[in-house]
Amino acid sequence: MRKIIIYLLITLLLQSCEEPTDWPLQTGNTNFIVVDGIITDEMQFQVIHISKPVTNINEQAPAVSGATVLVSADQSVYAFHEDPVKKGTYISNEAFAGINSKTYTLNITVGGNLYSAKADLSPAENLEFIGYERNAGDANFHFTNVPFPYNPGSSAMFEILLDWSTAPGYENTSPDLCKAKLYYYVLKTLDVSEVFAPGTEKIYFPLGTIITERRYSLTDQHAAFVRALLLETTWQGGFFNTANANTPTNLSAGAAGFFGACGIAEMVKTVE
Repeated sequence: MRKIIIYLLITLLLQSCEEPTDWPLQTGNTNFIVVDGIITDEMQFQVIHISKPVTNINEQAPAVSGATVLVSADQSVYAFHEDPVKKGTYISNEAFAGINSKTYTLNITVGGNLYSAKADLSPAENLEFIGYERNAGDANFHFTNVPFPYNPGSSAMFEILLDWSTAPGYENTSPDLCKAKLYYYVLKTLDVSEVFAPGTEKIYFPLGTIITERRYSLTDQHAAFVRALLLETTWQGGFFNTANANTPTNLSAGAAGFFGACGIAEMVKTVE
């Protein structure tokens, strides 16, 4: 009799209805700007992105338009102009390369408010090319040894660009459908939420894919920002989550995000 009662209780629980619940969420303060920009040691037009925060997941961040953006180091001052097509994207008026170990100052003026940040350019370091091998079940390839996430000596961000638009069999495919971008991070810290982070999608690519690997050297301050950002995003949802908190920033009051300066090492290889 006791077993029958237990079975009945289980059946009732399994057949119980679920009703949606609306939780009152606190939106918090959104009266600030978000800055995303890295000065590199490559001779190129440098880019700074400025936007407003969002309150909903996957919402498009509103662009901050009409800002005055200046980057300086020693006696050099570089002015930026807003991209007429991509609002909120500011491009340097002239190409320039950041210099190792110099301090760069960012000044942004929006609506009479001044925001600033300083960043030291971390020199580029040697780069080992990421490993890959052919899949066991088909002719595509996959990565085998991605950058190890822990290095007590230095921190870095790895950007992996894949392009198979010119690979055999893909000549008539839209180039936008033949590209992928991956990021890996190497930090001086090792967190349990990182070790037990949720799984990520595996990327497969065909013969003839052009792989561009770029290593961005990070200062300790920049690495601390990246770690906090990963704790709030990529590393959430695993076995060990962390309490939500504001990410650190090197920007003055009224702004969030980070302004960095990085030395870059790059290698390019075609899958053969």
